[in-house]
Amino acid sequence: MAVLSSRGGRRGWLVAGAVLVCLGSTGCSRATDAPGKASSSSSSVTASAPSTKGWPPVSDLVGAGGTALSVQDADWLQVVEGHLWTAVSRPEGGVVQQLDDRGRPRTSIANAGAETCTAMDSGFRSLWAAACDPTSASVLRIDPSTGGVQARVTLTGLQVLEEGSVASGEGAVWVVTAPPQHQLVRIDPKSNKVVSRTAIPDGVVAARAGLGGLWLTDPIRGELLRLDPRTQKVVATVATGQGARFFAVGAGAVWVQNNIDGTVSRIDPSTNAVVATVKVDGGAVDGGDLAVGGGFVWARVSDALVAKIDPATNEVVARYGPAGGSGSVAADDSAVWISAHDLDVVYRLPLG
Repeated sequence: MAVLSSRGGRRGWLVAGAVLVCLGSTGCSRATDAPGKASSSSSSVTASAPSTKGWPPVSDLVGAGGTALSVQDADWLQVVEGHLWTAVSRPEGGVVQQLDDRGRPRTSIANAGAETCTAMDSGFRSLWAAACDPTSASVLRIDPSTGGVQARVTLTGLQVLEEGSVASGEGAVWVVTAPPQHQLVRIDPKSNKVVSRTAIPDGVVAARAGLGGLWLTDPIRGELLRLDPRTQKVVATVATGQGARFFAVGAGAVWVQNNIDGTVSRIDPSTNAVVATVKVDGGAVDGGDLAVGGGFVWARVSDALVAKIDPATNEVVARYGPAGGSGSVAADDSAVWISAHDLDVVYRLPLG
């Protein structure tokens, strides 16, 4: 099911199909769509695969004004209040580092025996990163300016699900945990405590929050679920594409990367329908990531480093390379950052 990278970092995930085993009626159920909400049979989904015709050629990122920074095993990236953070692997455990514009660590937070195995998020003036210890998983709340650990929320008896994402928004911080306790954990940012645990469908891997909804991806079924943040009940199910896993909320939409299809689906939160499907890779994406920032959507792909989508036209307007294995992407108004952990490189491309 998983294609391991050549190094000890992230895995590339290409879901080729699986036999689904439900965890009970509560864990595999689908709620009826709320009145006025689009279902997974929405006719707005593009029937045929988007064409790559007219794609811009791959531009060398350094030649386009970017820089290549040497950062050993850099993987997940997150920009918080102008500060770049990355998760790296070490033999003794994971490290979450704040980097300067030259890739030099300014602050490092070590997690002995536990790596950051899922995408980070920002919110409530903090960085949130999961420490994926198999026996004592936790979520770190980090001050993005000072690098101080503000809180460590222990997930007693639970394991964080790999290759997904922590979500921060809609009043809480949300974490997807792994079977057999496959749950959506809600953390109160005021008390830094777990306040609820809700069973979720077996295929769900990642969470994001925003635009009035709590969103979950299911790569096995190729779906995006919308939950009511107050009740954690499913209110809409949207068919996106094969291998829907990594995604982002921003620019007025939810953007889902479909790894097997090599596409990105744009979902309108007012209708819960796919309004555009953008081809971002000539084949399947191994690993991947997605970010919104600087007025664009950035898809971390396999046949290049990153594809740049203009949300005004829903078209790829630039591609940057060279291709560099698996990694992550993050962006704000000043720059886009792309990691290639197989190459021990983090790229920085100024914007504006």
